[in-house]
Amino acid sequence: MNLEPGTLNGSEATNVKNFDYLEPKSVAEACALLKQHAGEAKVFAGGSHLTILMKQGLYQPKILVNIKKIAELKGIKYDANEGLSLGALVTHREIETSDLVREKFPVLCDAEKEVANIRVRNMGTVGGNLASGEPLTDLSQIFIALDGKADIAGLGGNRVILLEELFVDFYQTSLAEEEILTRVIIPPLPSRSGIDYIRFSSSSVVDKPSVGVAVRLTLSAGTETIETARIVLGCVGATPVRARKAEAALTGRKVTIELAEKAGAMATQECNPIGDLRGSEHYKRAIVATLVRRAAGRAYERAVGV
Repeated sequence: MNLEPGTLNGSEATNVKNFDYLEPKSVAEACALLKQHAGEAKVFAGGSHLTILMKQGLYQPKILVNIKKIAELKGIKYDANEGLSLGALVTHREIETSDLVREKFPVLCDAEKEVANIRVRNMGTVGGNLASGEPLTDLSQIFIALDGKADIAGLGGNRVILLEELFVDFYQTSLAEEEILTRVIIPPLPSRSGIDYIRFSSSSVVDKPSVGVAVRLTLSAGTETIETARIVLGCVGATPVRARKAEAALTGRKVTIELAEKAGAMATQECNPIGDLRGSEHYKRAIVATLVRRAAGRAYERAVGV
């Protein structure tokens, strides 16, 4: 199928050039098409990110491989051993309203309420959000804090990687041209764990966060000291950032106001924010310090209370 300029998503798009539109019926067929048209094809799912780039003339693929009808990429499931499975085509709105997600990982439902607007949440997908390498987002830092994994299909078979290994640079991922992210896997949350996510947006650009911080703390058995700490910073670098020095500062200790402040101060030196319309570099570092302190306190309270 060949689409004319101006027909993308039914709206005017004068910068969009003609492209072929293919609809594979399976993941294997989709991967084969991407291999066949290497360098010319782009995966199309929700389209909330890709269509904007095409309308602006920033990306002009000759072929769109539409994966929206592939059933194996849909659905939200939970397994006691594997954990939560989110198909690549699951939308932000599906996560927001899922009773299963609310039961197992309510932090995801709460975060999704703040993502963009209802139209975007109804269109945008988990797979598209992650595979685009978009640096100004929310889900990636939460998934990483939860030790999430990405299930990736290619012509040579499937591979599973830690989600933090997916991101390479601004809008760049470790996906090969013929590979498709098929689902996200979040392992069961260890007992005596607490997680908190806080995003901050300036009032003029509420669609994307200026800074987003996820903190997950797991306590040692029978104590109130931290066994595992995850501090993940979003929107302050080319990719989500693990603040490993700040994590180490919390590990083996109980969280106090002073320790949370120390972790926040350390985290500001582990990211590389860029000044833009959402704030200066100095401003964003200050926000990081505040959000890490608050999120660490909340996560600890939840872990202790479990």
